[in-house]
Formats: sequence, C-alpha cells, structure tokens
Amino acid sequence: MTPRSARMLAAFALFACARAGAAVEALPELIDRFDHLRVGDAVSVGELRLKAGRLECVLRSGRAAPVFAGNEVVGVFSAGPGSLEYLSEDPVEAPVFSFVARKASSLSPEKTEKGIRLRDSFDRILWLAAGQPIPPISGSPAPSLAEDFARQREKFRRSHAPPLSHDFAIQKLDAPSAPLVWAEMDGGREDLVYRLDGVDNPSEEIGVLHRSESQDPEMRKFLWLIPLSHQPIGRDRRDPPSPRFLLTDVDLELVASAGNDAKLSVVETLVPVGQPITALRFELDKIVYAQSGSNLGTRTERVQKIGDENGRPIAFDHQLDELVVQLAEPAPPEKPVRLRFEIDGDFLVRPGGDNYWELGTRAWFPQPSLSGQGFAFHAVVRVKKPFVPFTPGQTIRRESRGDENVLETRIEEPVEFPVILSGRYETHEETRNGVKVLVATYALRNPRAMARLTDIAADVIAFYESFLGPFPFREFNIIEINDVGFGQAPPATLFITREAFDPLLGDMSQLAAQGVAKTFAHEIAHQYWGIVVRIPTREEQWLSESFAEYCAALFLKARRGTAVYNALFNRWKKGARFATDAAPIPMANRVWISNDQATRSAIRIGLLYDKGPLLLAALQKEVGDETFLAFLKSCQTSFRWKFGTTRSAAGLLQTLSKKDYMPFFEKYYWGTAMPAAD
Repeated sequence: MTPRSARMLAAFALFACARAGAAVEALPELIDRFDHLRVGDAVSVGELRLKAGRLECVLRSGRAAPVFAGNEVVGVFSAGPGSLEYLSEDPVEAPVFSFVARKASSLSPEKTEKGIRLRDSFDRILWLAAGQPIPPISGSPAPSLAEDFARQREKFRRSHAPPLSHDFAIQKLDAPSAPLVWAEMDGGREDLVYRLDGVDNPSEEIGVLHRSESQDPEMRKFLWLIPLSHQPIGRDRRDPPSPRFLLTDVDLELVASAGNDAKLSVVETLVPVGQPITALRFELDKIVYAQSGSNLGTRTERVQKIGDENGRPIAFDHQLDELVVQLAEPAPPEKPVRLRFEIDGDFLVRPGGDNYWELGTRAWFPQPSLSGQGFAFHAVVRVKKPFVPFTPGQTIRRESRGDENVLETRIEEPVEFPVILSGRYETHEETRNGVKVLVATYALRNPRAMARLTDIAADVIAFYESFLGPFPFREFNIIEINDVGFGQAPPATLFITREAFDPLLGDMSQLAAQGVAKTFAHEIAHQYWGIVVRIPTREEQWLSESFAEYCAALFLKARRGTAVYNALFNRWKKGARFATDAAPIPMANRVWISNDQATRSAIRIGLLYDKGPLLLAALQKEVGDETFLAFLKSCQTSFRWKFGTTRSAAGLLQTLSKKDYMPFFEKYYWGTAMPAAD
C-alpha cells in the first residue's frame, strides 16, 4: 500500500467513525432549515465586531438578535449604524477590483501598502457562520427585529444565485469543521454580499447586489450579484483549484417530443478526490429562458428522481440552476460512484420560433464546476420526424425507427461542453484525409455551400495537423445556425451562422469570404485549444480563445497572405490598448460596467481576442518560428486531453527556449503591461 493510499484510508476511517458517533441529518431537512431562517429575541447592544478572513464589520450600537435554522443558532442579525472594511491582498485582481468597484458601484477603493481596501457603511447585517464561533450577544431587551429581518431576507433572496442553504448543507454533511461565513449588508451606499467558503474551492469573495438591467419583466424579478473581489484560500491563483470530485463518464438518453417537451435519463460516473464525500454540488439549469418576440418566457427543467447504482433513491435539492445531492453513505476517495438522473420538462427552446432546438454549452445535464469535468460521453438521441439529431463523437448508429429519427454517438476521450442539436436539416458527408466532415444546412439543401465549406474545413484541418498534430476527432459536424455573425465550437462540432452558406459568397479572396475563413479557422482551432487542452477555470480561458485566435491568424497568413495577418495584428493592438487598463487577461470575465454592456463586452474581447494573441505574437518574434511552433505542439502533447494552465505552459516554453518566461507572463498576462507591438 502506498503512503497516499494509507492516508486516504485513514481519512475515510476517521470520517466513518465521526458519522457513526452522531446522526447524519438528511439533506431535505438541512435545506429546509436554512431556507427558513428566523430571528430570535432582540437585545440592545453597544459595539459588536464581526470578522472573517479579510472582512471586518463593526456595529457601533443598535439592536441584535440570534438567528436560528430550526433550533440551532447559526448567526446574528443586527440593525443600527455600522461600518465595514474589506481588503484584497491579491495583486492580480487589484486592477479589476478597483475598476469594477468604480464602474459598477458608488464605492471608492483605496490603494494601500497591503492591497486594495474597500469601505462602506450599513444599517443592517445578517451574519451566518459554521465551523467557527458565532459572536455572543447580550444586553437589555429591545423591540423585535422580525420585520427588519423579513424585509432584508426578502431582498437578498431575489439574488439570481444559488441559495445559501446549499453552502451550509454541504459544509455540515462533509466538512463540519471547515469555516463557512455568509454576510448580507444593506443600508449603506451599496447592498453587499460576502462569502467565505472553506469547503468547495476554498476562497472568500465580496460582491455588490444590482437591479436587473433588462427591461423584461421576468428578468427584473431578480437582483444580480456583481463580483468585486474573489481571493483563493490556501492556493496560488496561478494554480487551478482542486475539485472535491470528478465527473469521468456521462451516458445519456434524450427523448424529444415534437414540441418543447423532453425526457432525459443520465448515468454519471463520479470519483471523489482525496477525501470521502457525501454531498455533491452540480450546475444544472432549472429555469430556461425562451424569447418570444419582445418577451422573455420561462421554461422548466425538472429533476424527477435520482438513484444510485443499487437503485436506492438519492436525496436532492434543485434551486436556481444548482443541484445538490446527498449520497446514501459516504463515498471513499478515488472509488467511482454512479448516479442515475431522471429529468423532464419543456426545456427545448426553438430560437425565434425556428425549426430547430439546441442543448448547448450551458448546464443542461448535471455538471460539476469546470475543474471537475473531463468525461467520456455516450448519447442516444430520439427525435420526432422530420427533425434530424446531431451530437458529437463517433457515430454508432443513425437510423429511422417508426416516427422517430435515432442517433447514437460516443466520445471516448475526456471532454467538456458536449451538445445536442436537432431540427429540419439536410446533410452532406465527405471524408477528407481520414476525417468525415458532415455539413448540415438549415431547412433547404445547399450543395454549393456544402462542397465549399467541406473544402475550407479540410484545408484548415490539414494546416493545423502540420504543427499541432492529428485532428482529435474522426468525425466533424458543421451545422448551420439560422442567425448571423458568430460561430461556436463544442467537441467535434462547428456551429456557424447562415452567411457562411451564402451561395454568392464566392472564393476566399473576397473580404466577406475571408471573414468566414477566419471564423472556420478560429472555431476549428478550438478542437485543439479548449477541447484537447481543457481549461480548469474561466481564468485560463485565454488558453482556449487567444490560442485559437492566433492559430487562425497563422492560417490566414499562410493561405491568404501577410497583408491579411497584418490587418488582424493592427486590430489586436487597438483592442488591447482599449482594454488592458481595466484588468489583466485572466480577469477578463470579471469586468463589469453598470448599464454599458457594449463597453464591458469590448473590454473582454480586447483581453481574450486581442491582447492574448499579441502576447503570442511577441513570443513568436522573440523565440523564432521553429521554437514557437514546437511550443504549441508541446502544449498539445503535454496537455492532451488534460487541463492546461498558463504556469505549466510557461514551463514548457522555458524548456524549449532555455529561458525563464515566468517574468514575461507575470508582467503581461497576470499584469496589465502591454508587450512590444510592431
């Protein structure tokens, strides 16, 4: 037995002994207790200090009362004048913390020797804690806080975010000694939410609660939490978080009606990592939005039941796009667990009323966070005729059975983001250099576009194989989306909008056609960057987007000439200069500007699609073409079907070039400096 195995068995034994000594509360009761908090008798208090992590709150005077979940005291609620102070000590997030605080709130962050400090006042605070002491309160009896508490909870429950009950249920079931603090503060310049979680991806974060920017009545029901700061606990931000469990295999069957309804049966293989586990958290849509004219309607995805491999029912709670389940007994570390999810609902949405629907890269089946994903994918899809189904992977069967079209596929390698699409499509298949390319046109058969797009795809694939290695899939679907202006690349798939299928597009020398070629090159590059090399968090998204964008530029330079590449390069410089002061590249998805979606989108694009490629261009110029292409190939080899990280990529570049490139990435990637652009 290895030392690591011995440690894991010892941990499991201690966990089992602890559970044997005390009754384990059922998940539904835990959720119910924390979903229905109540406030106790109030007392008058003087100064009351509440501290967790890098947040300190001080109530100068007022009323305070214990907060109960069932019969358990789980926190304090107070009303009265108070102040708070939060410190971000992470230099990587400092620019985006300051930017978002200024652009999305009325707060004024201050730069100090220790980091960025944020201060505000409050009139009410709800402080909940587990795994650490709850501050005692005492004083003379005071008027009840019940009405204040009810109003405060009604406001914060409108947040479009998973409920606090999920955090406390997981903590109590799996890590009762780990710290967990949840604080809600209102009455100051902003309404703020603070969370310290020592269980799932240990971290602390603070955000500001905003009214919806949408004019749609459905969306305006919610308040939206805008993150200001998110600081990891116990790890360097440059390293990915360690998941509590891995999703390693997905085996599903989807039966679609002729309308919006569907039934989904999913068997998932889950592997606890390092510690025994009882409670598992998944992302899973519950509310699905469907646009109908100017109105946004809602659909529902319902979990009907969950069972384990022995057929026993599993307790679960599904609220606002998050699903928490409780296993019948603790699962030992590294031992696979299989769960079956039975799901139904009217979650098949036809965009604009078109004759197709898509289950895309959102969480339409239960999925852990990105760092816990990397799964083989087997799917059987049954749809009513005349709809034709598409799903990625090797085709096992495609057949007509009664009034249904049936498709079965399998991906053996670990992937993220598999999709299913079905609609009124005509298809053409052709094998080029060992890859079967399927082109599907919406509604009408378009032989000219099918042939031209097959040629483009084959050309792009051949180019990438010359320096990135063999194309990762033997079958590749190109599917027309009845819209304009975008492409998307889930595994073994390219969704591209109808302008690419224009019979008047002509050869690739035309400007519009060059745009289609670039989209093809970028999206096909994602089969290498984002699919073969997976991203563990959104902070590493440049490994998908920037690398795909740069590879697309290399394709255009080789096939269309240096002038096309130079035009792209100049566009990158302009976009990067516009964006770089707001945030470093890994914080691109954190940028927020109130009521200005266009600018915040432009900044995100400027970081991931402009500054990222500029960094790669600077590296290629410095190390030379041969070493740079060897670096890209080395990333594909070293991270093949694994998570990539920027720190690891820098290590590969150092090995190839015999030079330490971590200072380069610290300055330009984790920092906001601009590389030399010429």
